[in-house]
Amino acid sequence: MISSERKNSLDATLESILSFPGRELSGLSVFAIREGKPVYEGYFGTRRFRSTERADDGRQGDLPVDSETRWRIASISKPATAIGAMILVERGLLDPDGDISDYLGFTLRNPHFSGIPITARMLLSHTSGLRDADYYFPPLSHEMRELFEPEGRHYDGGAHFAGLEPARETGRDTGREPGRDTSPGRFYCYCNLGYGVIATAMERITHRRFDLFMRDELFEPLGIDGGFNVNLVSDAHFEDISPIYRKSPGDDGPWDPCGPWIPQTDDFRGVRPSIAVRIPEGGPAPRLEEYEPGTNGALFSPQGGLRIRARDLGKIAALFIGGGEVDLSRFGGQSSVRILREASVHAMCDPKWLRAADGSNCGDPSGLSLATGWGLMKNRGPRECDAESCRWWGHHGDAYGFLGGMLFDPDSGDGYLYMIGGVGADPERNRSRESGLFVWEDAIRRAIESALY
Repeated sequence: MISSERKNSLDATLESILSFPGRELSGLSVFAIREGKPVYEGYFGTRRFRSTERADDGRQGDLPVDSETRWRIASISKPATAIGAMILVERGLLDPDGDISDYLGFTLRNPHFSGIPITARMLLSHTSGLRDADYYFPPLSHEMRELFEPEGRHYDGGAHFAGLEPARETGRDTGREPGRDTSPGRFYCYCNLGYGVIATAMERITHRRFDLFMRDELFEPLGIDGGFNVNLVSDAHFEDISPIYRKSPGDDGPWDPCGPWIPQTDDFRGVRPSIAVRIPEGGPAPRLEEYEPGTNGALFSPQGGLRIRARDLGKIAALFIGGGEVDLSRFGGQSSVRILREASVHAMCDPKWLRAADGSNCGDPSGLSLATGWGLMKNRGPRECDAESCRWWGHHGDAYGFLGGMLFDPDSGDGYLYMIGGVGADPERNRSRESGLFVWEDAIRRAIESALY
């Protein structure tokens, strides 16, 4: 553990970040590892605002963030999904460089690059040539193939495929130069849809629903009471799933920094949903029990639907730090558990894509994306500006008002994570001019790294 002086100083700094004038945070969890050992955890703010609810259970008072608080962690879910895929690779059931169509039961090809197979490696590194468009999560009774086949309900004119880019004017004597090469395997563009595709393949391979496969192969072995399905969380901790808040009614605003905290998702109030997945609008609700695994792996949001507490997300960071093995005695357990081979973790942290100096192979206008691995990324941080200087692999998350990150250095054994349960101002209007990160994340990361590393 760190010294009490350092802990108190870090606590005070993190507490102050919750009260940035005009841009408050609802709640925050932080967990840190140094040289493979947990050394810090801190919990701040509120996880449930009962004062804004019409509660009929007689209970009053807001609930504080604590060590049991579970949030939907948005895209920090992606490394967990990638671990699940790597488990199948180790068992010889999934070829990372084979045509993903062989596992889907339908042919998946970008019509603009029909001769290039799309692979699991491309899907997990955001280089598949797929695009989210405006819709990437078909509901129960709809199928994943309907986004990619012209007769499908969600084809949308092929909007889920990268198109050919036209030649560009250069302003030089040469006149024009070819458009960027957006073909599969060559171009990075962040894509949630790719994780729905990989989960669909995982279900078809295992004949198991994605949420159940992840429970059995990753969460239960690590003693994690969480998962991609809220109804798999135990009765003891279901009420610890916190809503995600914003001081805005939705994505399009308006924002009111002085207004109330408005729940955006997971506002269960202790009552389990009858169906824990998206269902079609109108008509009778389909039955989850009738779902055929391998038809729609997006149901349980493999790209962003993991509910987990900070200490348990720390176990996933420790898995990467420990080369696929987690010493659970460091987390209050009794033994070590190996989930992946060390070589598999090295492969996941091996760059599959690196940002070109001129950004010509990148569809990220923010400039934050530096490199991608297998479900992992290197992004610009408070102190790093390129892939070579950046020590941190991991992933960030941003959805519904949640912001967070899980970061680790496989060489030093250091790592940390932070989970913000809600923001009080529009994140896009609150970016650090220096790093490009959201101002809260920039401040949190600077504080943690200064105090611990």
